[in-house]
Amino acid sequence: FAVLLAPERSAAMEATPVLNASLAGGQYFFKNQKGSFSGNAVLSAAAMLKFDERWSLLPMYAGSYQGTKGVDDGVGAGTLFQQQMDHRVSASAIRRLEGSDWKLKPSVSYKREFLKETRDEIWGKGLFDFEKIAAGFEAENAYKDPFTYRLAFDVYRVRFPNYESLESKSGVDPLGNPLGRELASKRVLDTYNYQLSASGSRPCPYENPQFVLSGTYSFLYQDFLDQRLVNQRGQFDDSARKDFLQSVSGSIGRPIRTRVFGEDARLDLSLGLSLAYDRSNQNTYDAVFSRYVSQAYSYVLFGAGPAANFSWGDSKQPSWLSGSFRWSRQNFLGRLAQDGEGLYGSAKQRQDRYSLFFGYGHPIAPKLTLTVRTNLLWAQSNQKYEKTYSYTYRAISYLLGVNYEY
Repeated sequence: FAVLLAPERSAAMEATPVLNASLAGGQYFFKNQKGSFSGNAVLSAAAMLKFDERWSLLPMYAGSYQGTKGVDDGVGAGTLFQQQMDHRVSASAIRRLEGSDWKLKPSVSYKREFLKETRDEIWGKGLFDFEKIAAGFEAENAYKDPFTYRLAFDVYRVRFPNYESLESKSGVDPLGNPLGRELASKRVLDTYNYQLSASGSRPCPYENPQFVLSGTYSFLYQDFLDQRLVNQRGQFDDSARKDFLQSVSGSIGRPIRTRVFGEDARLDLSLGLSLAYDRSNQNTYDAVFSRYVSQAYSYVLFGAGPAANFSWGDSKQPSWLSGSFRWSRQNFLGRLAQDGEGLYGSAKQRQDRYSLFFGYGHPIAPKLTLTVRTNLLWAQSNQKYEKTYSYTYRAISYLLGVNYEY
């Protein structure tokens, strides 16, 4: 995968390289169709540069190629062949405050993602290719190692260089009605984002930990500077779309140490809960059925599920077996459900998703682990109109591969 020099040490700086790489092949199944067998690859490389006891720098590169779709990818349209590739570079400085448990971590990053929806599409020309430029600041307090709490603020811009709205290219809607072209923008997906987050973990009981409690709260403000609001006439207002997404999640974990066939082993059990509320001021107008829907993008999302991981053998390179189950329900606050012919009812649109994961890993050589992963997803919805998009379906994917850690 790569060749790295051993950590270099000098009076001024210590450098510790870290490498993680994985290569896998698999297949994706959607409804009664199946995708072609293809491969996935992931590579991350970093170096912890320690200048002294107070200052460190962490430059990092992370890249991935996905030839086999995952069940959580956008599968509603039923596209069986989809390739994705992304590259991200980042740098984080770490400043330890003398006489305290605090660490301050300013960071910058740049990410470029490429998406091919058809075999003959050219890399870099995908409709939904995007770039993300970000800067952030985090304060972390390691009050009882490994337990911490963190406060963070991030600012980032997401830009889709190849995407232009259909409204900006056409003078009429599907019914032939004229559009207010002076208000129809091109870069309707580009956003400026501002995010505040707080997270923490705590042992329970504090002095003699038996359980691990963790929680996260996040507030994200998205400003769509070039996306105008849709009014009741199906035209565009001068005001821009703005989304406010709040999410909170928590989990309780129970680590259990045991022995299997004379070897030390560990069983980690957890149960997680999550809640998200997205308040958007954007509406939509269905020109085919002449129906105006307010708050079309606002929703509430609930989620819950257990997970388990069992590991044994060498603590630095163990064998492991894991599994998880997740249920989520998304309730739209303004979007109405349609019947099979497209007629609107009075009920708000909702979707339930049930996902099941199994994984296994076994060392086959120093730093090299054989892995097997399987994901299953069931989606059900009261939205029955599926002429252009599927809301009720089943999807399965599997991956066989190896993972290398240095």
